[in-house]
Amino acid sequence: MAKLQELFQKIKIDKVTSFCRKNARYFGAVAVFVVMVLILARCTDGTTSDKDPMAGAYQQYTESNNAEVNDLVERYYEAYAAGDVDTLKTIATPISDAEVSYIQFYSQYIEQYQNLKVYTKRGLDSSSYLCSVYLQIKFANIETPVAGLDFFYIQTNEDGSLYINNVYGSFNQANGEFDMDTDVASLIATFEQQADVLALQAEVQQECNEAMLADENLNTFVNSTLQDAIAKWASDYKAAVAKAAEEAAAAKAAEEAAAAQAAQEAAAAQAAAEAEAAEAANAKQMVTTDKINVRDAASENGNLLGQLASGTQVTWYAEENGWAKIDYNGTKAYVKSEYLTDANATAATQSTQTTAQGQTITLQTTVNVRESMSETAPKVAVAYAGEPITVYQNYSEGWSKVSYNGKEGYCKTEYLQ
Repeated sequence: MAKLQELFQKIKIDKVTSFCRKNARYFGAVAVFVVMVLILARCTDGTTSDKDPMAGAYQQYTESNNAEVNDLVERYYEAYAAGDVDTLKTIATPISDAEVSYIQFYSQYIEQYQNLKVYTKRGLDSSSYLCSVYLQIKFANIETPVAGLDFFYIQTNEDGSLYINNVYGSFNQANGEFDMDTDVASLIATFEQQADVLALQAEVQQECNEAMLADENLNTFVNSTLQDAIAKWASDYKAAVAKAAEEAAAAKAAEEAAAAQAAQEAAAAQAAAEAEAAEAANAKQMVTTDKINVRDAASENGNLLGQLASGTQVTWYAEENGWAKIDYNGTKAYVKSEYLTDANATAATQSTQTTAQGQTITLQTTVNVRESMSETAPKVAVAYAGEPITVYQNYSEGWSKVSYNGKEGYCKTEYLQ
């Protein structure tokens, strides 16, 4: 943000009217608030050797007869007047976001750039050019065009085509968004001191001033209307950049918070999985010693999920403050630990009292006692887990004859193991 504030403190934007601004005190005009960085150089007699990288600055100014250079410049101004940034980016590079915004804003006031004259000197090498452009700008709804002078540093791409190195263009010269090569900057600094360049500048300045004096509408537009519009653009752009930065920061914070939440959830899930694995490894079989309540928490205040009859075998996972964590119909639940006993110990001490009439065992599960060996036969009784039942005879059909509470009948042999 400090860089942006500095940029807008320095900003003074326009490609053609700063000449009028420089000598306006001689004509009583208000200083023009627009950027036009005039990178000019004077020429001497051209006696410096062409092997010297600085030699180009001292060459005599010549009006360009290079068709490719002239076409490049003409296409640049045609796209600039139209606000066609996409085309401009194929001609000049780099173009910053701030300059893109400015071009789109400024071009709405431009009707046409006209009467272009291109002047060139050699750049650091024979494939580059120091380029000054005389032009007239026709503002929309203003009758009189106004003269200006612009500068480009033109270089050659690897494929042999020419492009404008926009690091040395008006906008970056004023605002310093991109770093300049020291050799090119030194060449330009020498170039702008040359007499023929200064002479052309003075000539264009005079023409600009005369146009401002001759057309009050032009003078008012440049010194007031356009100045106010540029100030508003700068303020709006600064606010938009600040808002975008805030939104980006908020989005990043939200993304980081979401990532942190996801990491926490993943860690919790991993911990839960590890805890469950540890519980499964320590699981053992227990048997209820009484009819007990099953709750969803290790507390008397936990929601009642159901009840277990005495003698019911359950899977035990852990102990929590006098409560046993067990499996209840596929979910984790809790019962009072004091009503559980080890199933293996129970089996070892299970009564296997044998009488003359049969063998008495303790039921491990609740069974139906029926009148005959059929699941559809009427029930004689229901024998509950943990209670004794006497087995008289086992049959190959999978049924056994039993006696329960003085009632005889049949039940499935598999439930009597």
